[in-house]
Amino acid sequence: METLLADAAMMRLLAHPLRMRILGSLRVDGPATSAILARRLATDTGQTSHHLRLLARHGLVADAPEQHRRGRERWWKAVHDSTVWSDLGVGGADTMRAVQHAARQVYDQAIDTYHAEVARQEWSAGWQRVAASSDYVIRTTPERLDRLCADIERLVRGAGEEAADTEKVLVVLHTYPLRAPG
Repeated sequence: METLLADAAMMRLLAHPLRMRILGSLRVDGPATSAILARRLATDTGQTSHHLRLLARHGLVADAPEQHRRGRERWWKAVHDSTVWSDLGVGGADTMRAVQHAARQVYDQAIDTYHAEVARQEWSAGWQRVAASSDYVIRTTPERLDRLCADIERLVRGAGEEAADTEKVLVVLHTYPLRAPG
């Protein structure tokens, strides 16, 4: 289940890298308390608590009462599996840029973390061989690009499996028209 961000207020909420990382961690790593999130994200509990309350106020996270509670621990979970956002048009260009910038910061941090783990020899040669970044420039139409993105999404969603030897893999896709300068 995904949530669509189509208004400026919700986009501004997620235009903060730590809020994006909190939401992502709850989706990928599962429910957590603010203290667990602070450890996962190398921040402090006060910040995670503050941002969790903001995310909850806007319906992106919720209490996770099914989690084991000790004392006054408050467990949180993501409400949706993913977030997509739509273009707000000319009037929302600054907000859209802020959300996209925050997303790129989160992606860059994940890639930097992977490379640091490689330097510490925490990944096998097999994982190092297949981890990649690449770019391609193609000539296409909006309709064909839409089909390409749908095909890629279908392939990505079909590639996952839960088995003992699997790892979580971040797949990031950017598709933007490109004009030559000049």
